[in-house]
Order: sequence, then structure tokens, then C-alpha cells
Amino acid sequence: MRISFEISRSRKKRAYEAADKGRRGKAFRLAKSTSVNSEVSAALVTLRDRSRNMVRNNGWARRAVEAITKHTIGDGIQPAPDADLATCQLVKRLWSKWANSTACDWYGKTTFYGLQELAMRSIAESGEVLILRRWVMPDDNNPLPLQLQVLEGDQLDHTRNGSNDMGYCRLGVQFSKEGRLLGYWLFDYHPGDSFIVAPALASKFYPKEDVLHAFEVLRPGQVRGLPIGVSAFMKTSDFSDYEDAQLVKQKVAACFAAFVLGSEDDGGEDGAIGIERLEPGIVEHLGAAESVEFANPPSVSDYDAYASRILQGMAAGYGITYEMLTMDYSRVNFTSGRMAKIDVTANFKSWQYFMIVPQICAPVWNWFISACMIKGELSRYISADWTAPRIQQLDPQRETAAQVDRIKAGLATISETIREMGREPEEFFKEYKQDIDRLAELGITIDSVNTAATVVQKENSNGKTGNE
Repeated sequence: MRISFEISRSRKKRAYEAADKGRRGKAFRLAKSTSVNSEVSAALVTLRDRSRNMVRNNGWARRAVEAITKHTIGDGIQPAPDADLATCQLVKRLWSKWANSTACDWYGKTTFYGLQELAMRSIAESGEVLILRRWVMPDDNNPLPLQLQVLEGDQLDHTRNGSNDMGYCRLGVQFSKEGRLLGYWLFDYHPGDSFIVAPALASKFYPKEDVLHAFEVLRPGQVRGLPIGVSAFMKTSDFSDYEDAQLVKQKVAACFAAFVLGSEDDGGEDGAIGIERLEPGIVEHLGAAESVEFANPPSVSDYDAYASRILQGMAAGYGITYEMLTMDYSRVNFTSGRMAKIDVTANFKSWQYFMIVPQICAPVWNWFISACMIKGELSRYISADWTAPRIQQLDPQRETAAQVDRIKAGLATISETIREMGREPEEFFKEYKQDIDRLAELGITIDSVNTAATVVQKENSNGKTGNE
């Protein structure tokens, strides 16, 4: 018996405190071993609706979504075809005509890079986005038989669950019996559109080849996305109420109230109306039994410190910095700003290269190449690399010098550095060469291109001598 007691006590000593089910562990009482899709199923619609409501009515939530969108997409994530020079130039011309115009948009409102921004905003605000491939007839305004239709996640029928003839369905996503993705069950119209009658809301199956479903995958097997920043929703809502209360408190503090104390029988003439407002230079005689006391308004001196702490928590929940959320840079120096930039840049790069590029950019490129081949513009598949937008420098002079030192030390290539600046290396080199040639032709030299211009002039001179 003694041995059994010692073993039990020894096990308790070795146990994890975080697994304690006593008083201290009550905060974890809702933690369950449920699957990600079970959790998403129970919360998807509620979290999506609350997120949109906060973005509509809460400036902090709106700013967080805007910061995520703008810093992830910027001017757009650009493709660079991987082929010989002539083929690259052809593909770039075709891409420019289609992607840099509204021809690519089913609704004809924006360019492909505008659609990238719309998609990222939908992911940040609503958790996911859908893009349909629409085949159309080419015309003068659209050089290719392809357009993209961006849909909200609401049109993916989350009520479709269980087994069917094709396999099984989970939250509107269709899988084979072996668990391979087959497609999606979509509504033709937004289910929240009050102008659509019920018969039109029967979801239809679309094969995966014609649908892109983009969201941030947080757990293995996840089939639907949740808004970014869900862990900050309660804090954001509570802080909004706190701000409203503080605003009322400030209004009270701004009031300069005076109270006259005394007997009702004492005072002025019968029926006379007493002074009820304070005016500059006023002299008011009080009755013998009357006195004046001024209100002591509540203090609001602790607001800034508390608000800053709450806003830091909100920013962390959305994966951005306090400065990005509040646009308050008064407490940032170069070192702290650079550390924050390095930290948050990892989030943006993750969204860019692990979500937007593989889930949207690369598949759209495949659709684009297929459309070019169908129309006869290309005879084979051309792959592409994608370059994210440039991350703005905090101190251009210092950071540029550091980039130059890395290149000189052999720790980075020129092409790598150019991509970090948000440019496509081949286009940059071509443009740079054209500038050098033109400057050399005109006899103009400017600082950083002095050496290059001199080399070009010598090469041109040697070439002429050899020809003669």
C-alpha cells in the first residue's frame, strides 16, 4: 500500500502543471480533443460575421486588415517567366495585356494585382476566398479566353457534409473515398443576398480544376479558413466598449459644473428665475443661506498606458506590430524599428510564399498559359517565378550600404538583392543596360554608373576599331 502511494505521488510530481484539473486549470475547461474541422464547423459563420462587423464599425480592426493586405500584396506579386529571351518577351507581352488590364476580371473592375489585393483582404477579414475560372470568347478588350471571378467564402456551402456517391463532403469541400480533393459545392449567388429567391440557392458541384480556394492553413487537414486575428476579437470588442466609456468620461470631465446649496425659501424675488449658466464677467448675488460648490470631474490620466497595452495585444493577435496598427511611431528608434520589421516581415513572407503564391498566383499562371496555348499564342508550357513587393526600408542609407557589403562579401547575389527590392532581375538588368547605353551615348555620367558607362564606351570604341 505504501509503495502504491509513493508511485502515485511520484507521478503527480512528474505531471505537467498545465494539465492540472484543479482550480488553476479551470481556464482550460473548454479545451477538447476535437478535430480542426469540427471546431471550424461550429464557429465559421459566427467568426466570419463578427469579423466583418468589426471591420465595418471598429477603426482598429479595419486598420489591422488594411495593414495585412497592403503589406502582403503591395503593388502586386509579379511573375517572371523561366524561358529563353525571345519566349520570355512574348509571354510578358501576353501577360501584360491580360493581367495589367481589367480584361482578367469577370466583373471588369480591376487588374490581376487588384484581384490579389481583394483576395488577401477577403482572407484577412473573412478567412478565405474563392476564385472561379471562367472561359469566355476573346475580343478586342480581352486578348485571352479567360477571366477570373472572385467569390466570398459564403458561397461555399458549409451545410454540405457526409457521404455521397463521389466519396464524402466536409463543409462544402468534396473528397474522394480515399480523401483526395475533388471539388467544391458552390452557390450561384451569395446566400446573404436578399434579392435572391430560395430555389436559386441550391449548391452545385464545381471540379477543383476550375476553382481556387485560398486560406491560411493552421492545422493539418483543415478545409475551411477563419479570419486572421480571431484570437484578438474579444479583446478588440471589449476595448471598443472601453473606448466608448472613456469618451463619456471625458465628456463629463470637460463639464465645469457648479451647484448652489441653500434653503428654497432664501434667495431672490418671488418668481424670479435664477442664473443657470456661467458667463464671462458675471456677478450673481446669492442668498444669505446659499453657497457654491464645484464638481470634481473624474480623472482620465491612466487611459494612455492601459490603451497601449491592449492595442499591443490586439496587434499581436493580428500578426502585425503595434506601430502598424496605431500608426504611432513616437517610441521607435532605428534598432527597435528594424527588429520589429524583421519579426513582422516573417509573417508577410509566410502569407506571400506559403499562401498567396501557391494557392492563387501559381494556379492562375497555369490557367493563363493554358489559355495562351488554346488560342495558339504558345506551343508549350512556360513556368514562372514570383517576386513579392519590396519591403520599405527604415533607413535607406544604412540598409543599402549593408546590401552592398553582403554582395561584396559573396553572401548575397545581385539578383537576390534585386528580388528583395521587389523587382524582377532580368527586367532590372535590361532597363539598367538601356540607361547606361543612353547615358554613354549622351556623354553623361552619374555617380554609381560612372564605371559602367566608361566600360560601355571602351567596348563600343574597341568594337568600332575592330570593324574598321
